[in-house]
Amino acid sequence: MIRQILFYLCLCCVFASLSYALDTPKIFTKDNVLAAGCYNDGFSSSDMTLIIQLTVGKDVIFDEGVEVKYHVPDEDVDGWTELEFDDTNWKKDITSIGYGDGDDNTEIKSETERGWASDPYRPIYHMSSLYGMGDANGLCEWQGRYHLFYQFGPPGANRVHWGHCYSEDLVHWHDLPPALYPDTELHCFSGQCSVEDERVIALYHGKMSGNSIATASDPLLLNWKKHPNNPVIPNVETNQYEQPYNVFDPCIWKEEDGYYSISGTSANGWIRERRRSASHLFYSQDLTHWEYLHPLLIDDVFCDLGEDGAVPNFLPIGNGKHILLLFSHKRSARYYIGEYDYGTHRFTPEYHGRINHGTFGGGMVSCPSATIDSRGRLIAILNCADGRQSEEAASGLCMTLPWHLTLKEDNALAMEPVEEVKNLRATHTRLTDIAVSANKERVLDNVAGKAIEIDMTVEIGTAREFGLYVFRSPDGDERTKISIYNHRHGKTNDSLQIDTSYSSLRTDLVGKPPENAPFRLSSDGKVRLRIFLDRSLIEVFADNGECLPEWAFPRNGIDKLFPLFSRQCAVARVYPLREESNGISLFAIGGEAKVVSMDVWQMRSIWQELKYREGE
Repeated sequence: MIRQILFYLCLCCVFASLSYALDTPKIFTKDNVLAAGCYNDGFSSSDMTLIIQLTVGKDVIFDEGVEVKYHVPDEDVDGWTELEFDDTNWKKDITSIGYGDGDDNTEIKSETERGWASDPYRPIYHMSSLYGMGDANGLCEWQGRYHLFYQFGPPGANRVHWGHCYSEDLVHWHDLPPALYPDTELHCFSGQCSVEDERVIALYHGKMSGNSIATASDPLLLNWKKHPNNPVIPNVETNQYEQPYNVFDPCIWKEEDGYYSISGTSANGWIRERRRSASHLFYSQDLTHWEYLHPLLIDDVFCDLGEDGAVPNFLPIGNGKHILLLFSHKRSARYYIGEYDYGTHRFTPEYHGRINHGTFGGGMVSCPSATIDSRGRLIAILNCADGRQSEEAASGLCMTLPWHLTLKEDNALAMEPVEEVKNLRATHTRLTDIAVSANKERVLDNVAGKAIEIDMTVEIGTAREFGLYVFRSPDGDERTKISIYNHRHGKTNDSLQIDTSYSSLRTDLVGKPPENAPFRLSSDGKVRLRIFLDRSLIEVFADNGECLPEWAFPRNGIDKLFPLFSRQCAVARVYPLREESNGISLFAIGGEAKVVSMDVWQMRSIWQELKYREGE
């Protein structure tokens, strides 16, 4: 039978439940089929897995879109011809794990894959990995594909690599082999990428080493070459005040006169409760010789004392502004909006915002990676921590949807999923003009789901709080609250909240107070909410529909410290125990509210093995 290959893996990789220390795969061909066999003392065809794509060096031996005979190897390798090629670019711990075809069938080979296919909390339309995902790193677009890297610890390796996946549409993701392997460094920690015409540059932090360079130029960014002088920005000895500077998570960009990088770290003391967030600026003309310039930013005014500035991304975002998007080991994901002077290379923040609005810990949205794509969009993806305390948490990590970040006329940061996410919409239900009585809960009988998108416009009316219960059990014992608080104060923010206090009857979850995000209701009390539910992940985006440059308690000289947020987002993880916890209800507290319109879509799975969960 001839079938069209729709997606491809490239000798993918240690995600299967196979030994980490396997020998280099041998590649065989027969009847226009490729297969990989991994062995120590010998193997048969039962050890072999079909390959969807194979690239060695710059040579693509077998590529996507090729019509091949879909053939499972025989009882042994008789009749198969081993391909000869220079395998020095391939690590010994790479092996194949599966295949996909045009009939949307996927063979699930390993116990890890089978477990993930049956995990009731695995998101069906978000990027996840077969064995955990740490910090999001190096998001970039290269030759028509989006690449995302992430902190990855292969089973049994005890050293951090850069995991790797790609997408052609920012929606459907495919695993690739790990991109960066630790050698002279203990771990390949976080970093970011810069795309040039002929190559992609990755700058990452090597644990116990410093910040290092790797480059790749092949179509799938599989073959990374580390700089011979790594670490190009070595660790330096510092005093108790962290002087002269710490070397930690970097990002990199290019200006007319050369390359610039910041080290996202802290200053003024190793005591975590007293340190200040710091971004140290470095310059190079050739990627080899780097000069320390000065701090791009040192802050404890906008953020809390004790925060650092890890996993940084520094990018222009429009309206003459830059965004410094980063992660704090005290409060997690956050950002600055301000002006960058290309002459002095100084960044002056105008305001600061958070993406994680609760405590640091399980279930939080975490480390960002951002890029500007070929359409000029600033796109960011963040990894999400798991909220369970059991062994399941090790493989329960995932990514947010790709977010499009923009500044509106009021310079307020707007965050919303990229347009491509709409392609996952399936069955549609529309409700209009739903009155919600004061201090009453209204259960919606005709809408439910665990993997859905909700787009609704609400008039909060006289209610002091309006909201939804999602992932609701029929008796209401399990429910997660998403709500808007109206504080009715002219000079302060209102609130967007996700409260997971009653989300699950399980006893092994991390305790977490509500996500409470500052959000300003419009003058007419209307708000648009876009809510994405995906098995255990909730992403909420709120927009008041106005563009007014408002600031809380304005004062001369400090009138841009505390913005009234006309747009906001919040993220949470939930783990309902009951299979039937998929209901939705509406409520209003202290007054009446009205749902002007409410559109609900069931979402399609991006994973073949999870198609059976669509519509649940």
